[in-house]
Amino acid sequence: MSIEVSNISKKFGAFKALDDINLKIETGELVALLGPSGSGKTTLLRIIAGLETADQGNIYFDGENHTDKRIQDRRVGFVFQHYALFRHLTVFENVAFGLKVRLRKYRPSKKEIHKKVHELLELVKMEELAERYPNQLSGGQRQRIALARALAVEPKVLLLDEPFGALDAKVRKDLRRWLRRLHDEYPITSVFVTHDQEEALDVADRIVILNKGRIEQIGTPEEVYENPANPFVYDFLGNVNLFHGRISNGKVQIGSIQIDAPEHSETKDARAISYARPHDIEIKRENIDKNFIQANILFIRAVGPFVHLELKRVDTGEYLEAELSKDVYRELKLHEGEEVYIRPKDVKVFIPDDYII
Repeated sequence: MSIEVSNISKKFGAFKALDDINLKIETGELVALLGPSGSGKTTLLRIIAGLETADQGNIYFDGENHTDKRIQDRRVGFVFQHYALFRHLTVFENVAFGLKVRLRKYRPSKKEIHKKVHELLELVKMEELAERYPNQLSGGQRQRIALARALAVEPKVLLLDEPFGALDAKVRKDLRRWLRRLHDEYPITSVFVTHDQEEALDVADRIVILNKGRIEQIGTPEEVYENPANPFVYDFLGNVNLFHGRISNGKVQIGSIQIDAPEHSETKDARAISYARPHDIEIKRENIDKNFIQANILFIRAVGPFVHLELKRVDTGEYLEAELSKDVYRELKLHEGEEVYIRPKDVKVFIPDDYII
């Protein structure tokens, strides 16, 4: 089932939570609503579900206007961050709950409910725990049961609000993979809210990045990471280094070095902000071609497959981060406290307008 969000706005008092949101989600897509706290992502999810009412705009499911329909009439499955399981009911009874409380004419038989619940418990790999209670389960297991309960009523749309936010890092990673596989096996239009960039990049088909109630960019994980639409998106998606300079005729001057920016070839003279990821910082022990910036190594962390360095520019005092492979690090023989020369290999240049840098 497709979802269309048309001109949705919402205020809470003087606070504008959503400002003219337009979004189309295709049937079977797994879409992440990503943004910082207060960006409006949970409010948008709740409006799609029918748990909140928009001040203006419409929600369409498969082209049909559902704006004024109650949540129980939208055929939506909703998974909360803190599971919201019934403590006094077993795992089996929690999953069966939505089926048992249906109106009699829509309620399946006991045999059908039993079959459906066991199919779902098998799907989420929890069939052996059917008779346990929520307090006998781990956080990851409870989240799986919450998802099975949402799927039991055969929703047309599955909505998840920070589904893994209350779990520790390793369990989150395991459940992310599991959710991706589950979605491939059980295709249903799904929207999940997260503030975790890695989670969105790892799981979603497309990512909707929100900030201050507005959509900044929509795209695949690769599109939003490799081609951010503006400084906010670049800064929000992972670690980044900022280089302040001037741009003229497609050339950016950053300290003593000059970098090509052909996309700004028509700009005559303007302030520019250049962004570079830590893995795109080149480091040399000597300034061979005079096109590097001098910096001091403040800290080295050589844990895992990559080596992370914190540096400080000699000319401006600004802090930088770099990431090297273990092989390059060993070849350079770097040490804390020494001076090196750095250059951003791949930069994205923006000319600041309404963005506060």
